[in-house]
Amino acid sequence: MNDAKIESNFPAASFVPPGKNGFGSRFLLASGRFFFRFRNGMFPVVFVALFFLTRPALFLESAAIDRVVELIGILIAMAGQVFRFFVIGYAYIKRGGKDGQVYADGLVIRGVYAHSRNPMYVGNFLIAVGVGIVYGSPWVYFAVIPFFAYVYLSIVVTEESYLRVKFGKAYEEYEKKVNRFIPDFRGLRSSLSGFDYNWKRALRKDYGTLFALIGGLLFISIWKDLYLFGFHERRREILIRLSLVVPFALCYFFVRYLKLTKRLVADSAAND
Repeated sequence: MNDAKIESNFPAASFVPPGKNGFGSRFLLASGRFFFRFRNGMFPVVFVALFFLTRPALFLESAAIDRVVELIGILIAMAGQVFRFFVIGYAYIKRGGKDGQVYADGLVIRGVYAHSRNPMYVGNFLIAVGVGIVYGSPWVYFAVIPFFAYVYLSIVVTEESYLRVKFGKAYEEYEKKVNRFIPDFRGLRSSLSGFDYNWKRALRKDYGTLFALIGGLLFISIWKDLYLFGFHERRREILIRLSLVVPFALCYFFVRYLKLTKRLVADSAAND
C-alpha cells in the first residue's frame, strides 16, 4: 500500500477535471497529491499518534461486548489483507508513482481491476477500519476512520485525474464500466480465467504489510489489556501473546530471507 515526477506533458493544473475547477475540487486534488507522497508512512504515524494521544476503551463499557467487537475488527482487518493478497496475486498494478508524485506506466484493467478500479485502497481502508475498531478509542470512530476515508478518496481522485489525462478515452470507458471502490464480483471467474495465482509475488510484495498488521494487532491487544485491566488480572492472556513474539519475529525474518535470496520469484516471471 514512491511516485515519480509527473511527466512534463502532464502539468498539475491539467489534473483538474473539466468543469470542476472550484475550490473543493482543487483542495481535494491538492490533498491527494500531498497524501500520495506520504501515504506509505501515514498509517503507522496515525496509529502511533493515536497510541500517545488517546487511550483504548471498552465498547459500550462492556468487556464481553468489546471481545465480540474486537473479533469483528480483526476479521475486517484480515479481510482487507486477504483482499490485498488476492489482488496482487492475480494482477499487480505498478502505480507506485515516481519522485513522490502520481505516475503510471500502463493502464491495468484486468483481473480484479475489472471489478473495482481501486481494490488495493479498498483493502487498505478495511485494514485501517479493523485495526481502529480493535483499539477501541472513541477517537477512532469520530476522527481516524473518517480521516482515512478522506485520505484514500483524495488520493484516488488525484490518480483518476492523472489517468484520465494520460490514457484519455481508454480510461474514460473503463471508468464508466467499473466501480471506483465497491467491487462488483459478477463475472469474476471469467476475469481470472486467464491468470494463474502468483502467491510468491503476493507474499514478496506484501509480506511487510501482513507482518505489520499482525504485529500491530498483537501489540494493541497486549497494551489494551494492560491499560484496562492490569497485568495481574490478564496475566495468562498477556503471557500467551508475549510468547508469540519470538516465533512471529522468526517467521518475518524467514520470509525476508526467502525474498532476498530470490526464492519468492515465480518460475515464470512474465507477469511478475
